Amino acid sequence: MDRRTSKVLRGVAAALVFATAAFHLWWGLPRSIIYAQAMDGLLGQGLPPDPRPFLFVAFAALLLAGPYLVTRGVVGLRNAYLAGMLLMVASIAAWVFWHATGHGAFLVDGFSAPSSGGSGHHNGGSTVLLILDHFNTEPVESAIKTIEAVAAAIFVTLLWRDPAILPAERRDRAESNASSDS
Repeated sequence: MDRRTSKVLRGVAAALVFATAAFHLWWGLPRSIIYAQAMDGLLGQGLPPDPRPFLFVAFAALLLAGPYLVTRGVVGLRNAYLAGMLLMVASIAAWVFWHATGHGAFLVDGFSAPSSGGSGHHNGGSTVLLILDHFNTEPVESAIKTIEAVAAAIFVTLLWRDPAILPAERRDRAESNASSDS
């Protein structure tokens, strides 16, 4: 991979990370404020608040901190690529886990957070069918999870092919192969 391609991929990855962070803030921040204000009442009734808004805000803060720390030289590219890939995969895995466990039914016996689309489509089927159903019925969720999957793939590609982080001998070999292909 040449330096120009890796620079473009870095820009695309950053844009995808910002889009993911923006969605998580858009969804989580207003709900966090509402839950924080109602926390005493919910806990007094024995109901745990939905943890997602608080986790979404923290996740968005982590995502936004990454590019900032890279541009300030605090975190190296290799570690940033690895962290970005892990965060994207973790977000997808957490989304699958949340939906596969009945929207928080594991928190309290008999408790289930409402589905975001208002359709009660959790009928005990397979996890794969459940996730595919969400891709059909929740276009915003499916778009964000697709963005996260593409970002993870770009981070993996950059981890393996970005000349800025390759060892010198491997970088020279990659650049000579790229020039001979032209």
